[in-house]
Amino acid sequence: MKAASMKDVNREYYSSKGKAIYTDFSTFAQGRALATANAIEFVRDFPDLSRGSSGPLVASATSRSNRSGEIVVCEYGIGKGDFAKVFLDEVKRRSPKLCERVQYHLFDISEKMIADARKNLAGYGSICTFHIFDASVEPPSLSFDYCRINELLSDLPAEIYARAGNSVPTSNIFVQKFLSRIDEGRQIPFSFAAEKFLLALCDCAKRNFRIDVFDYGFYTADDIFSLPREEWNRLVAREYGGQITVDLNLLQLSSSLRAEHFEVIVESQKEYCERALGMPLELTQTSRGLDYVKKKKEDGISEDDGFYHLRIC
Repeated sequence: MKAASMKDVNREYYSSKGKAIYTDFSTFAQGRALATANAIEFVRDFPDLSRGSSGPLVASATSRSNRSGEIVVCEYGIGKGDFAKVFLDEVKRRSPKLCERVQYHLFDISEKMIADARKNLAGYGSICTFHIFDASVEPPSLSFDYCRINELLSDLPAEIYARAGNSVPTSNIFVQKFLSRIDEGRQIPFSFAAEKFLLALCDCAKRNFRIDVFDYGFYTADDIFSLPREEWNRLVAREYGGQITVDLNLLQLSSSLRAEHFEVIVESQKEYCERALGMPLELTQTSRGLDYVKKKKEDGISEDDGFYHLRIC
């Protein structure tokens, strides 16, 4: 599967199908844990943000209350607006005044999805603006304070390479060095469209911005080598109901972002939610989709679902 073919297939799939995609697969965007965790941090940290000495962004120790006015939030790949609805409901519940300052911009390739999201978010019509947007070809241009992306980047066109002996079919130095550490014949996706999109997103962000990305992919050697080569190659690109998705190469993305001097944090998605919500969680499948719920008993077993949280600031 070439990147150009993946782009064409997914553009047609997402732009035409609308919310019927949820009969093909479930996503965490339909759950509550991620949106609630984001809202808790948003209320805690905005509008006074500073870079902590280590770890995620934390609230400034000294108030900078002179920063006033609107707070621009954007979301790319909105589905039918479930995440935005949970997020805004939680922000409003915790801080009505802060919610009034939010200007929420929602971007999606599907007119059908946007129509459903408008209905879902009718109660926030005064602060929500909707945009038709194709992340595979269009550069972002909105200047924002906070941005959230859920299970979008793994649908953008990726290129897949494998080493044959000492030969790598590309002149890209990063790909060559990466594959030199991988066993021969193991197919590795490189998320160049996602990398380009994230770098462009950072370039148009405001000072003290934050981006939270949630997606499935690989970040450690254990992620890559936990499966035999043949099984890894069979699963690295998958088809669901006519849509094609490829594991997100978080090693590539984090390396590229750090090279541009952005602060990057990568952790498991579940760990992020556990920290923000302050409780041990376990994966569940609800009638709405995938979600995390409070763990029923502490048995010492931690399930790895393959989903990561990438924070950029």
